[in-house]
Amino acid sequence: MKFFLIAGEPSGDVIGEKLIKALKAKHPDAEFAGVGGPLMESAGMDLVLPMKELTVMGIWEVMMRIPHLWRLMIGILEDIESRQPDYVISIDFPDFNFILGHKLKKRGVFKGLLVHYVAPTVWAWRPGRAKKIAQYVDGLICLLPFEPPYFEKHGLKTIFIGHPVTQENPLAGRGNRFREERKIPDGTRIVGLFYGSREEEFEKMGKVITEAAMYLHEQIPNLTLILPALPQFEYNINTITHDLDCPKYIVLDNKQKKWDAFAAMEAAIAVSGTVGLELAYADIPHVIVYKTSWLNWLLVKLLVKVKFAHLANIIVNEPVVPEYLQMKCKPEAVAGKIIDVLKGKEEGVRQRAGFAKMRDLLGLDVLEAPSDRAADFILSLRGSAPKKIAVPQKPAPQKKTGAAQNSPRPEDMPAVKTAEPKVTSSFSEARTDAQRVLYIIGAAVRFLETALQSSLSTAKSILQSVKQRTKR
Repeated sequence: MKFFLIAGEPSGDVIGEKLIKALKAKHPDAEFAGVGGPLMESAGMDLVLPMKELTVMGIWEVMMRIPHLWRLMIGILEDIESRQPDYVISIDFPDFNFILGHKLKKRGVFKGLLVHYVAPTVWAWRPGRAKKIAQYVDGLICLLPFEPPYFEKHGLKTIFIGHPVTQENPLAGRGNRFREERKIPDGTRIVGLFYGSREEEFEKMGKVITEAAMYLHEQIPNLTLILPALPQFEYNINTITHDLDCPKYIVLDNKQKKWDAFAAMEAAIAVSGTVGLELAYADIPHVIVYKTSWLNWLLVKLLVKVKFAHLANIIVNEPVVPEYLQMKCKPEAVAGKIIDVLKGKEEGVRQRAGFAKMRDLLGLDVLEAPSDRAADFILSLRGSAPKKIAVPQKPAPQKKTGAAQNSPRPEDMPAVKTAEPKVTSSFSEARTDAQRVLYIIGAAVRFLETALQSSLSTAKSILQSVKQRTKR
């Protein structure tokens, strides 16, 4: 049995690693290839392309790299068609994976099943995606309990398996062991700083987090910082925290040390993302920060329809974790909230009560790990007929009769051949570099047109809503 997996970011690499191990346990002779990171490769996947080639943050940044991403996508498609795996499993990374999945099915060469792991957040924005992906995705794996109905009503086979964080059990960490191993004195106040898992996050949020830590150290002289990070960002961490003169401990990606480090923290500052859910599950009071370009922020405000950014807040539908986003992302405000936690005010108690509620909602009544449930679901699809995308046929040209047939018009005359490159319908059909460039530009233009139409349509709806309220 052959599997082709596609992950585009570190959280997907973690999920992919666990899934590969679960599938191998059920099918030891299974073969794995695809796009991913070091964890998936170490689990036994033949790495066709490192995921760092795909990782881009922000709408504008994606648009700037469309030609590069398009070339990579075509290469991945052709590799899948050449290998003919039984399953293609795309993991999260929806904007890239759904375009790839749709194109894969439309080309009609791949004969296997397409499964997507981590449902798109249609409950937050772009709800129309549920109906669209149901037309070509053969199975969908959801991490949150309220997600399946959004897709099942469109006929998509869907399962809720639980969030991967429940499989790792962050509550098992031992903070005392972490302190003893590093000889951290009793009475030291320990705060975690999470700078993110992308270069862009270090660039956009790094300064805010570091300055917030400086404010904390002014108020709390016996402060010690814990800095969990992926190995490839150790240099970034050392550089960005160089001017912090309090004790610092960098913890690279080691599962046991990671959860011990979490348990040693009294509070944390984190870039918005999966780590926020991990902190909440580990019962660590914290705040999240996030900044992006003004264009990205404007589009987010226009399109996103949920009240919160932090997943724990969304799950319990309450502002459990303070969110410092865009204009509110100020070092003084961030530090002030952490000081409230450290000084024993009600903030920490309030957050922990919310975390308990979240864990109840995320928990499962079965002992099976989420990755095992995901593997069982994927294998249960075997034998199902893969969904196909019908390609509309162009009508055959009608024969001309009578005088019109005998009197050729100028437009019926044969065109004069020129040396200009021809725009092809497929990247692989392009024979020259010029043709390939034209194809990429055409794809980029179509992408931009779709994005602009979506934004204009949303803006129009908002204006109409405002007008109606004004009339009232």
